[in-house]
Amino acid sequence: MQTSRVMSFFQKHKKLIFSTLIFFIFITAYGQSTVQVLPVKTLPAIDGRYDDIDSALKSYNFIQLEPQNGNSSLSQTKVIVMQNETAIYFGIACFQKVPVTAKIQVRDKFAQSDDGIFIILGTFNDNRNAYCFALNPLGTQTDSRIMDDGRTIDYNWDTQWNSSVQIYDWGWFAEMIIPFNSIKFKKNQTNWQINFRRMVREQSEISYWAERVTEEYKISGSGQLLNINPKATKNTILLIPYGMGKVTTTNENWDKYLFENQFGGDLLWQINSNLTSNISVNPDFATVEADEDVIDLTKYEIQYPEKRVFFQEGNEMYQTRLKTFYSRRVGDISGAIKLTGKVGKTNINLINAFDKNSIDSSDHKPMYTAFRMKRDVLKSSSLGFTATNKLIDNRMISTFSPDYVLNLGSLWKLTGQYVAAIDNWKVLRNTGYVRFAAENNFFHWHMRYSYLEGDGLKDIFNETGYLNDDNRNEFDSDISYKWWIKNPVFKYINFSTANNIYWNDDFSKFMSWNINETAQIFFTNKFNFDLKYNNEYRFITSESTDYYNFYYSATLGYNTEAYNHARLIFRKGRSFGSDYFSIESGIQLKVLEKIAIELKPRYIQFSPETKAFKTTLINSFSTTYNFTNNLWIKLICQNNTSILIIQNTWTHMGYFRISILDS
Repeated sequence: MQTSRVMSFFQKHKKLIFSTLIFFIFITAYGQSTVQVLPVKTLPAIDGRYDDIDSALKSYNFIQLEPQNGNSSLSQTKVIVMQNETAIYFGIACFQKVPVTAKIQVRDKFAQSDDGIFIILGTFNDNRNAYCFALNPLGTQTDSRIMDDGRTIDYNWDTQWNSSVQIYDWGWFAEMIIPFNSIKFKKNQTNWQINFRRMVREQSEISYWAERVTEEYKISGSGQLLNINPKATKNTILLIPYGMGKVTTTNENWDKYLFENQFGGDLLWQINSNLTSNISVNPDFATVEADEDVIDLTKYEIQYPEKRVFFQEGNEMYQTRLKTFYSRRVGDISGAIKLTGKVGKTNINLINAFDKNSIDSSDHKPMYTAFRMKRDVLKSSSLGFTATNKLIDNRMISTFSPDYVLNLGSLWKLTGQYVAAIDNWKVLRNTGYVRFAAENNFFHWHMRYSYLEGDGLKDIFNETGYLNDDNRNEFDSDISYKWWIKNPVFKYINFSTANNIYWNDDFSKFMSWNINETAQIFFTNKFNFDLKYNNEYRFITSESTDYYNFYYSATLGYNTEAYNHARLIFRKGRSFGSDYFSIESGIQLKVLEKIAIELKPRYIQFSPETKAFKTTLINSFSTTYNFTNNLWIKLICQNNTSILIIQNTWTHMGYFRISILDS
């Protein structure tokens, strides 16, 4: 009898039961991790106004990464996503009860120091690669490329997009339009991976939308952007020419003039939605920002970031631990071509460049070639291969390097790389490493073994890449942990230990140990105190000398996680036979709405002084005036007393962007 009643109820309400079942399956599969794109003919005006789309915004629950991992965000966020044929639009209302924090106005310079909203778009649905677009409450833009499921982030990548922001008494509102031709994507794909990241500086809060995460920028933890319908990018060509002239005379020969000129340009070929080519002839690198003077105590070559636009897109693909292509090896180029993008499951990057300044003893100029490919495997892992070549006269210096990144779940990772470095097909040197790690935002542990074969490896390797040493079997291991305390006195404490030892490549000579211990304490009153200790033994083969180095340092900082901050660093130790102490201070301040200054004096005294280590005072002062968020002028003044003639450098930079969007 009971059974028949149940059957009767099921027959009577089977449509309702079926619909309810489907609904719960959908909720279980997607939860809150889906965003619907609203198709429109005309996108809203980019003016920062909240009231014109208030009723269309939908409230989303964000989940804290820090400080209370897994808890709901303390602030409400509302979002709407629209698109037309040419672009996608995001409107985001950021409600908060604490004051809005925003100081930075220079593009790509804000990350952790201001309030911010970040949009992470995985346009290939591959759990590895994504674009990130971010705004702070002043409307300052930051764009970047993410690779290897969050392991690699390239902040030097830039593209064209439009945005506007306004601050209200309830928080702030941000909106942005991203043209489809500004990003690469897979054709005929109606869903993209998406996540939202939000920062509230006053609460030290970082939160994500799609799900609970324990690691920053985890693409495999993204949600889905549904019903996206981008118009496939057509085969287009953009030509950007330039010309430059210079007239020189002297006070001794006013009637004589030296005329110089230079012409060049860049050609951008958008082959399709996921593949682009750049051709450059005599590019103008004169406006590239100058490198800042640093004090180096390592006896290793200093590695500088790449700031030249031609090399920036796709440069993150070469950021392997054993960097076989270091683009700063290439000087001014007379001509170059680059191809970058993704075909199927394979990312590719090809560069060919002619250096017009670097010459050998016979005045021959080199040609550099670099090729990189990465193939997606498993859920979020990859296999890669890099080949480089430097051709000068009839001599070829080459490297060939396979590598892998295996993400073994949410915590464990296995990575490795092998490099064959070949000099003119006559000399072969080998190097490689394997690394096993467990890491997230709060905890890190790894063990790594590296092998670098014999003296001479570095000389071959560094013709195209960057390697700071050779001739070693090295073992290293790091452990760090971050405790969020959040009581009336302490915000968080971070401890880390980083240690390595190595022998020469046949284990016949012990070469080095290096022990590093660090403790950082951040207080709720915005002060922080850091202690560091290092103890190192190094045998320098070229000098046949043992060195026992050490240092200890203490840092007192105020508000160092925000833009307006100050710090004082004291350090004392011994480095390669010389005792030293140093004092470094730094002040960064937004003095007026459009003017910011940075002062960084550094003094180091050696006893005894050597050719490599001289008592030095470096003063660095910069001031930036922001006409808009995309147009500024920056003055940098530096002097270094260790140089016989004190050098002062004045550098001005401006970045002006015009976006034309077809609505």
